[in-house]
Amino acid sequence: MKRTFLFLLLSVLCLQCVDPIIEKPSLAPEKSTTNTYFNKTITDPYQYLENLSDTTVLNWLAEQNEYTNNTLQQISGRTALLQKIETYDNLRSETIYDLKTVSPNAYYYLKTSPDHVANILCFRAGITGKEVEIFNSKNYKPTTHHNYIINYFQSSWNGKKIAISFTKNDEEISEVAVFDLETKQLHDEIIDHCWPSELGGINWLPNDSGFVYTHIPEIDTKSPNYILNTSAVVYYLGTNPKKTKTLFSKASHPHLGLQAADFPMIHIFGKDQKYIFGRVGGIGFKDYYYASITDLEKDTVHWMPFFKKKHKVTKFIPVQDEVYYVTAHEAANFRICKTNLQQLNFDNPTEIIAEDPQQTLNDFTITNKGLFYTKTKNGVFPSLYQVQNNVTTQISLPKATGNIRMSAIGPNFADLWIETESWITHKNRYRYQHEIKTFKQENLTPVVDYKELEDVVIEEIEITSHDGTRVPLSIIYKKGMKKDGKNRMLLNGYGSYNWINTPKLYPYLLYWLGEGGMYAVAHVRGGGEKGATWHKAGFKTTKTNTWKDFIACTEYLIDEKYTSADRFAVWGGSAGGINIGRAVTERPDLYAAVVIRVGLLNTVRSEIAPNGQNNVKEFGTVQNAAEFEALFAMDAYHHVKKETAYPAMLLTAGLRDSRVAAWQPAKFAARVQASTTTDNPVLLAVNFTEGHGFDRSGKSKRNELADIISFLLWQTGSEKYVLEN
Repeated sequence: MKRTFLFLLLSVLCLQCVDPIIEKPSLAPEKSTTNTYFNKTITDPYQYLENLSDTTVLNWLAEQNEYTNNTLQQISGRTALLQKIETYDNLRSETIYDLKTVSPNAYYYLKTSPDHVANILCFRAGITGKEVEIFNSKNYKPTTHHNYIINYFQSSWNGKKIAISFTKNDEEISEVAVFDLETKQLHDEIIDHCWPSELGGINWLPNDSGFVYTHIPEIDTKSPNYILNTSAVVYYLGTNPKKTKTLFSKASHPHLGLQAADFPMIHIFGKDQKYIFGRVGGIGFKDYYYASITDLEKDTVHWMPFFKKKHKVTKFIPVQDEVYYVTAHEAANFRICKTNLQQLNFDNPTEIIAEDPQQTLNDFTITNKGLFYTKTKNGVFPSLYQVQNNVTTQISLPKATGNIRMSAIGPNFADLWIETESWITHKNRYRYQHEIKTFKQENLTPVVDYKELEDVVIEEIEITSHDGTRVPLSIIYKKGMKKDGKNRMLLNGYGSYNWINTPKLYPYLLYWLGEGGMYAVAHVRGGGEKGATWHKAGFKTTKTNTWKDFIACTEYLIDEKYTSADRFAVWGGSAGGINIGRAVTERPDLYAAVVIRVGLLNTVRSEIAPNGQNNVKEFGTVQNAAEFEALFAMDAYHHVKKETAYPAMLLTAGLRDSRVAAWQPAKFAARVQASTTTDNPVLLAVNFTEGHGFDRSGKSKRNELADIISFLLWQTGSEKYVLEN
């Protein structure tokens, strides 16, 4: 059996030897298991696929992946599309991201390597300074033959050292090494079992003798204790990384009531701060604590209550003893308040910016020129404001845009930057010139414009959902396209974790429009486009609204003749799999083609998967009767019906995925394959060497993008993209 699996895996990796005759793999056998929750017994015919250590399961996954790759490789037009993607990638080959400005003349950032496999940490002494390459990820453990990339970094306060987080093969969980900028060498010590890109980052001690991070005892995704019982620890440079000092954990502070799935994290806001702050991380609003910074030198940190979940704080900035913060407490669209650490009062704070009933307050920052904040309506139409000497002024943006993000060095500096982005433009970076109240463009690399995005129409509208609620819908298409029902439409939607699907130039959008299609985004409930209440309206027991909103957007686009069902494509990923999966299982007649990337599709069982305990906070637990019913309602796998005409589907899974177990899309694919009455392909692509997709190489991402766009065009009737025999 093991030899069979190895043979299949090798054949997957040798796609240049593809046989033009594509044989469809056999259906997965049904092996019914029953599970009883309260008074309901559920039959699960493919539960055995959850055992990703079983050779039989791995063989089936390998067969599915081989068939999928063979099929996708034979779509005419795919090769030319991939070449186009590579060409456009090369136009932005030095794409800069994760820019951190730690002083007016210290710019640190990551950039993509020319081969799009590695990435490089760089430095500039100011915007006009010469670029200095600090470290290339390909030089980290080069003899291991793993593909390492840098997924996080943080310089010390004095700028002499920088902690660099490396992750291999898209695993996300990482290890940290310290680079000495004077000797230009990595320290010998490697700090492993950490995830700074996700869990609180790296916080250097005020004297730069070490740093605080969150330690993960168990990083094996097959273990029932995966990412549980984590602790915030301090590591001192030059010491044994295995002997850290615990500052905040379930074990060290049992009286604080932390749960095994909580993530204790610590934040230090600056070198000269008086306090440190600890938070109970995870999904949703959080409990926070604070302590004197001198407690870092004591055996035990004395954590004092700061604010609770009920205060609904999303962000705060301490300025000496004053604390400024954004809250949804008694303000669904958020407001900015302040209190004082000497007399904390989050129940009756001083209000700085009141809630706007028409717009959502998204973010704020503080410089020595005042407080700055942003607002949007329905996740789009951004605006920027300054509060100085109790006077609020709207700041004119440099140009019309769909999204703005602010960054600043801190309350002791005047520097303020914004990044603008839209559905049809990449990021543009600007520095605000306070004296003349204008912005100066300050891009570190040229911004590429595309001919495909010339003369584009953007409609930002609201449509009526199943219960009368008005749901925002963004529609993007080339000027002159007729609404005659003949256009190919690609609709995306997410709707979880309060995440706002803000305008940005997604690769899917660019290449879909380039092939003559229309693109749309459904801002469904469960996201944060309309504030905290919008999230709660698609949360746990109200999750049904998420996919019903998506279906309503679908029906609108068909009714108004933007497209028709036989040309309608949809895609989503991760937790967005709930939305897409349930829309398709409830209304398969509305869609021609479906793509779900690493999708959450079997929510009744997700609790027992890696990261499942953390997801309970967003979706619910089967231990609670009402929440179980909600989980069953949102479970696309259990809503697949026998003898039903399902559209074509492409599902992806990553065997190293630490967020969504590969068996989630695998079980869904198996059930749809056995249930559909059509000849529409139901393909399952399994990446045996990568995970969720956040830390994949650029080369890997563009190959997947070519697969997805080619598949969708093939299944929505493009004459350019057909299966070659």
